[in-house]
Amino acid sequence: MLFPTHVLSNIEILEYANLIGLPIDCVAKNQVPKTIPKNTGLIVNLQDIGESGSHWVCSIRKNQKCLYYDSFGIDYIPKQLQNCLINSVGRENIYLNDSNHQFITSILCGYYTLKLCKSILRDGMTFKQATEQFTDNPSMKNADIADNLFI
Repeated sequence: MLFPTHVLSNIEILEYANLIGLPIDCVAKNQVPKTIPKNTGLIVNLQDIGESGSHWVCSIRKNQKCLYYDSFGIDYIPKQLQNCLINSVGRENIYLNDSNHQFITSILCGYYTLKLCKSILRDGMTFKQATEQFTDNPSMKNADIADNLFI
């Protein structure tokens, strides 16, 4: 679908989401909205608009719970996104992924975030099922799962 594998831009992420009817938005860190609507995803680049971009993370709101997902397993939520999640579901309903799924030298972070959003919002997986489709350590298996975005 998105071949050859390359660093994804916000435009490519949104085009793929539109193609499969995936309810997400994709923004830079300084464009994070005040809240995330129910049953939607928010893919965020950790740099501000106008910068070259660094790493994609995502938050997925399923009813009154949010998952924060970073494919490197870093459980620090940027302040702008943390405020958005708290405004959306409250602090006690935010869940974090703390398993490292992606090689540090990999360029697949956009694919990992899309795979998580697709798995939860389109394929009906729970937060746990979606994150547990990957092994707890970076592997080629994880990379193959992440970049398998066929409809």
